[in-house]
Amino acid sequence: MTSSFHSVTRKGMRTFITATAILMLLQTAIAPLSGVAAAASSSTEPKVTTASSTTIYKTFQSMLYKKNGLPAADTYLESHIKKVTKHHATLMVLQLENARLKALSAMTDRLLVPNVQDKMIKAYKLNDSFTQLMSRNNDTSLRALLQQARDSGYRLVMLEGSLYPIMNYMAFQKYISYVKPDIKQYINIMAVETSNLAADDGALVIGYQDILNRALNQERFLNEYPKSNRVKQVNNLMNNYTLYTFYGLNNTPLFDYETNKMTANAQKGYKAVLQRNSSEDSAFLTKLEKFMDIVTEAKFEKTPAVEKWLEQNVPVSDYANY
Repeated sequence: MTSSFHSVTRKGMRTFITATAILMLLQTAIAPLSGVAAAASSSTEPKVTTASSTTIYKTFQSMLYKKNGLPAADTYLESHIKKVTKHHATLMVLQLENARLKALSAMTDRLLVPNVQDKMIKAYKLNDSFTQLMSRNNDTSLRALLQQARDSGYRLVMLEGSLYPIMNYMAFQKYISYVKPDIKQYINIMAVETSNLAADDGALVIGYQDILNRALNQERFLNEYPKSNRVKQVNNLMNNYTLYTFYGLNNTPLFDYETNKMTANAQKGYKAVLQRNSSEDSAFLTKLEKFMDIVTEAKFEKTPAVEKWLEQNVPVSDYANY
């Protein structure tokens, strides 16, 4: 594995979360959405007019951009999304995501204050949610902070010994019936990511087949929706999974540091996914298949030939989201 890849993956988790939020925020400026049809009407749905939809949209924006307005804006959106066009529904959901990403850094800072962390960790049990942690804490101010974090659209995770808020994309699931197909798929992709993190403390914590399956879903999104408002986010995500696939991470390298042998579970997992998806037209799988041919010939050792192939076909600098 190259030294540049080591450098990237050894950055602190605090910096990683903040940088990720900023990067996503910069990329989530709402571009004009083309080809969005008005929400289909039916006998069971309220009649939607452009004027009424616009009124709801403007009210939502005024609520969203107030200080600490995320919970109220979310509640308002949930109760009114059936009354707007698909165009406005999509805009509001994406703007809610933007606002949550923007506020995440400040919420992270508030939860990382030493005395706050101490109180949280003292009451914390494995896989606790904000709600569960609140139920075991009698500190009124801390309970209020945890509730605000939860209601602002974040979930609680333990990373490298500290408790962090991260985006909770499962909280967007209630909106997927009202948004454009690409944003529905985007939310589903991100919900998988935030519900079951792929990495922790410099190590992969999901299986090799899961890594490939997630990458394939990301590739399908990019192929099906090349003009989506969220292409950059999914492309960055797939860059990460490409590096996971062909290099691993510092504490779970694809090739063992001592033996230089490819991890046995990766060998089995990659072969299984290639066989199961043999009929799929996938540039990612085509590259993986060529890689497996090279490493098989090398008896699954990281030989100079394998290193050369990686440098030429999966250069770290092309995929690292600095």
